[in-house]
Amino acid sequence: MMPVPSHLRGLVEPLESAIDEGALSATVRCPCGETTFELLYPGQTHEHAGEMIPCSAEIDGHFFFVLKSRCPRCARESLLLDADLHGWNGLVCHDPAKAALARPQLVAWLCECGESKHTGVVHVQTQGRDEFISEAGGRFDADRWPDAFGWFSLDLTCAKCGRESRGLVSYETM
Repeated sequence: MMPVPSHLRGLVEPLESAIDEGALSATVRCPCGETTFELLYPGQTHEHAGEMIPCSAEIDGHFFFVLKSRCPRCARESLLLDADLHGWNGLVCHDPAKAALARPQLVAWLCECGESKHTGVVHVQTQGRDEFISEAGGRFDADRWPDAFGWFSLDLTCAKCGRESRGLVSYETM
């Protein structure tokens, strides 16, 4: 199992089932211990395989993909993914001007039943440590390899009706 990317430390609990060095599956969990959360996203959706899913939002000619969790117990908001800050493009191909732009307003994702609270599992994949060292050209400490993940996905389960949305979020970061 790959180590937890630095921005997710304390926000997810790894599942023991992953044995691949380049993959991580982890339950979303607030630092207060709560495992239900509201998924906050930029409010834009599109249809994929017959289901509406969150997507990038275009604001003033710039595209943003930002996801946060908001804890219903302590109201803490935690950044799960910002495409301008996380993953391969956010780390290795970082654009400071784009990353400095104001982030869009986020709204809570609602299940078809109208519920905003969910449980979730994050899946992160990388090409592995050796590939990161080779491709990043020594510009970063080798231990940063989990931060240069190439794919982020999120499975949600509604806390009210139990509806599962596997791969509700599936985002390539390179």
